Amino acid sequence: MSMSTLVVIGILCLTWVFIKRVLPMLIVRQMGRFALKKVGESAMAKVPEQIQFTRATAPQWKDEAAMQRQAAPLVQAGFSDLGTYSVDKMPGVLIRILFQPQTYVSAQICEHPRSGGWTELATRYTDGGSDFLTTLPDQGITPPPFVRTSRADKSTPADRLYQQHLTQRKSGGIKPVAASEVVHEMEDAYMRYMVWKHNKGFTPEEVAHVTVKWAKAKQQAAGQS
Repeated sequence: MSMSTLVVIGILCLTWVFIKRVLPMLIVRQMGRFALKKVGESAMAKVPEQIQFTRATAPQWKDEAAMQRQAAPLVQAGFSDLGTYSVDKMPGVLIRILFQPQTYVSAQICEHPRSGGWTELATRYTDGGSDFLTTLPDQGITPPPFVRTSRADKSTPADRLYQQHLTQRKSGGIKPVAASEVVHEMEDAYMRYMVWKHNKGFTPEEVAHVTVKWAKAKQQAAGQS
């Protein structure tokens, strides 16, 4: 199912690492569009086009209680628990995957060591498009035209997220995915998104947004130390 949010996280983390190294130089140059474009090109070259999910036999959640609070209402709503997975090129990321076989909705309860936890619900379509609802705030990365995004507050219970997603998604052309195909669909959705993003590249505005976000995070961390 749709993994657009995970794509964004992967892009942001690698971009943050690159920006951390060149931020002083960018500030000296007043962060012109040409410099931002070059940063985007260098960061994009480091983002993998393919990822692989591996079943985690003993996942070490940083906030397991929060994960369970989101999973329990989904199980009650008829979701099957497909287990927890790690991502080969994103160290520290954990994803608990659930699937509703009657509505063909997948739920991903995600945790990243830097970005924290979030939940997303996704529906795939026969034309290759996706509708998804995520509790991760907008990160300033433009999605492909075949990905439609809705957002909700992180405090929203998962069963309410599910009902919101059913209301907001397209009703026609839903892809009838089997539970055994969900993980492969997620890997395929990531690859399709990344092929599009690699071809399009980062805009200077996207890089500027990430740069400002990284600088603010650095200032907050310094203030807490």
